[in-house]
Amino acid sequence: MKPELLLTQKQKLALTPQLYLAINILQLNLVELTDLIDEELIDNPLLEIKQDAGSTTEKVSQDENSLAQAEQSDERREENNFDDWLSYLKEKDYRPLSNRPTVEKENRNENYICYRESLQDYLLIQLGTAVSSDIDYKIGEYIIGNIDDNGYLTVNLEDISLDLNIKKDKIKKILYLTQSFDPPGVGARNLQECLLIQTKYLGISNIKIEKIIKYHLQDLAGKSFKKIAKNLKISISEVQSLADLIKSSFDPKPGRGVGNFKEVKYILPDLVIMRKTRGGYRVVLNDNYLPQIEISPRYKTVLEASNNIPHYGKGKPIKRGNISNHEIKDARKYVEEKLNSAKWLIKGIEQRKKTIYRIAETLIEYQKDFLDKGILYIKPLTLREIADRLNIHESTVSRAIHNKIAQTPRGLLKMKFFFSKGIHKKNGGAISTDKIKKLIKEYVSTENCLKPWSDQELTDLLSEKGEVNISRRTVAKYREILKIPSSNLRKRFI
Repeated sequence: MKPELLLTQKQKLALTPQLYLAINILQLNLVELTDLIDEELIDNPLLEIKQDAGSTTEKVSQDENSLAQAEQSDERREENNFDDWLSYLKEKDYRPLSNRPTVEKENRNENYICYRESLQDYLLIQLGTAVSSDIDYKIGEYIIGNIDDNGYLTVNLEDISLDLNIKKDKIKKILYLTQSFDPPGVGARNLQECLLIQTKYLGISNIKIEKIIKYHLQDLAGKSFKKIAKNLKISISEVQSLADLIKSSFDPKPGRGVGNFKEVKYILPDLVIMRKTRGGYRVVLNDNYLPQIEISPRYKTVLEASNNIPHYGKGKPIKRGNISNHEIKDARKYVEEKLNSAKWLIKGIEQRKKTIYRIAETLIEYQKDFLDKGILYIKPLTLREIADRLNIHESTVSRAIHNKIAQTPRGLLKMKFFFSKGIHKKNGGAISTDKIKKLIKEYVSTENCLKPWSDQELTDLLSEKGEVNISRRTVAKYREILKIPSSNLRKRFI
């Protein structure tokens, strides 16, 4: 067989830049899409923010007729050439993404900046009243600056001594002073030291508690009460009482009660599912924080000038003032490229809104019982079911719900939450895995603490009451997902 050249024809999907942009826009959440628009506003001079856009949330109420009109309008725009775009800009003045009423900016409490005292500020105030020399304050300030938000010292004394060139005994003295500050336990180097400091602050002079903290913290965490009782020569019930006292009276992270406000993060939902007064639900896309963009009217003059370029005469370009035909053609080409880029950006954003809205409407139809009654009524649902219902591909549904947050009557939920795997029941049908997890959590919360349910007993309960046949390993997996300890760790002795 000798080598030879062959020509074959085959079809394949080419991922154009426009399609890539649309796919990328679809999978962005509200914050990421805002960042993308901000980048395009910097890169594309034809885009600008609509100045009179309101700050209130746009209420989206689309029906089948409006959707059909929007699709037909998109098809007509796709067929138009560059000159048609110019005439469209003249007539419509290029409306922004949505027609919002002009309203005054709302004065919300969130718009005001307020300063909250941090843990370090709180400790520095106490330090200023406790020391009198500059050296002591310098050491204390260094120590407090290396205390984390949980209240623990993150550097050792040797490093502090090397950095400040001060003797370790002097540093240790200021450290003990810092450990006497409020909140109790602050400045500790480990959990054991933190709890021992709190025993002095709380006035607990129980030798048994001190021994448990010093020698049996690991056994206490693993609920090895028999080992603790044997070493301390006390009963198991007394160990249980001491463990309850440590749990209720001591704080393993004393710094959490002061400051620590910088970790507060706000979630911007991509859509809101609102309950109607007469029953049912409606979807509102949260475009409040999304910049409303439009085509800059200043570039219309450039487009009009480019359409009135005279023909070449005798091989020489005809100048109009100080601008040649070459420069006008280059300007036209540049503006045309940026106009196409702006067109695809706006179309991608509109398509994203339409797709998310349609998916959210379909999710409401499938999971209405969950929205009305709670997690026990959530139904098994897959991406394929939604895709078949809307006549789109599964990957489109996956991208549309990726990293999207919905504000519902049941709280803030990821859109992926509405999609739940199902397990077949004995009498037919299917039950959601989320419902099974909820049942396991309810069974554990109502169990006898002296004799908690084992994984096998939970399996039997699900088979009897929930009519679900699942293995013990599956129950153990769901229990670990819910962060429920095993029966040995849940057991109490009194």
